[in-house]
Amino acid sequence: MDFQGLFTRNWPYKVAALALSILLWLRVSANTEIAEQAVPTVLEIQVSDSAWSLREAPPEITTTFRGERNQVFATRFEETLIRKVIDQVEDSVVSVELSPSEVIYNRELGVDPVSVSPSLIVIRLEERVGKRVAVAGRTDARAAPGAFVVGMATAPDSVWLQGPASFVEQISEVTTELLAVGAVSSRVTQQLAIALPPDLAGLSVDPAIVLGTVEVDSLLTREFEAPVSATGGGAGPGGRDVLLSPATVVVSISGPASVVGGLDPADLTPGVEVPASFEGAGSLPVSVQLPAGVAATVIVDVAPERVSVGPASGSSDL
Repeated sequence: MDFQGLFTRNWPYKVAALALSILLWLRVSANTEIAEQAVPTVLEIQVSDSAWSLREAPPEITTTFRGERNQVFATRFEETLIRKVIDQVEDSVVSVELSPSEVIYNRELGVDPVSVSPSLIVIRLEERVGKRVAVAGRTDARAAPGAFVVGMATAPDSVWLQGPASFVEQISEVTTELLAVGAVSSRVTQQLAIALPPDLAGLSVDPAIVLGTVEVDSLLTREFEAPVSATGGGAGPGGRDVLLSPATVVVSISGPASVVGGLDPADLTPGVEVPASFEGAGSLPVSVQLPAGVAATVIVDVAPERVSVGPASGSSDL
């Protein structure tokens, strides 16, 4: 028998078959090889003792998972966490042991948690106190053409804040999540969650949801012609020592129709402040006094913005 021919006949095919066998063996070996991967894990501490609040704890730990190499590195670890409940507190500093068996994860992934690092943590607690704090609404609302954004209000306008005493004491106001509405032409109302400071642990509010309302009114612009008065040490009693030119200005007021529409010419007091050091003649800016609560909600323009100031006829030079 020709043994040499037996091995050399069709040798390219035999080499290819051998190479393919080796590749398949390597692939199977790689798939069955055991591997480990460290995964960030959220640590959730719940304190059921109502007299205490969590003040400080590691926000995240690391869990090591083990499984077949192809399974471990192809896995997307989502919602991996350990939840610990502190039932009874006897001291402000508590040591807590962590175990791989406590890891909450998707068990259908085909991997197992084998260790947690660190396995022992220290958490700090503080006596729980409460107080009522104001709520400030947050919005990106802007006025659409012909509209005026009056402001934003919340109902209720305050909430009960509870948590570690040192944290609660430094907070006088909490804010809502953003009420994102953009350009608006009418009132918008929406339920909003209270946004607590993310860097302060153990805080809670009641209620946690408030009603946020962006008040919108139609935009109204009115013009008033009003006399200018002179005040200040350089004007003399009743402003009789100075002459203003022009003696009247046009005041343009834009704002919510409910506010601007109710204004009367007598509600506007244009004036210039003449300092005692004012000498000769010159020009001074005109300011407009409005009723309390109106100035913050309207836009005021004056024409002209400045008036000439000189000595009144028959008076001595300033």
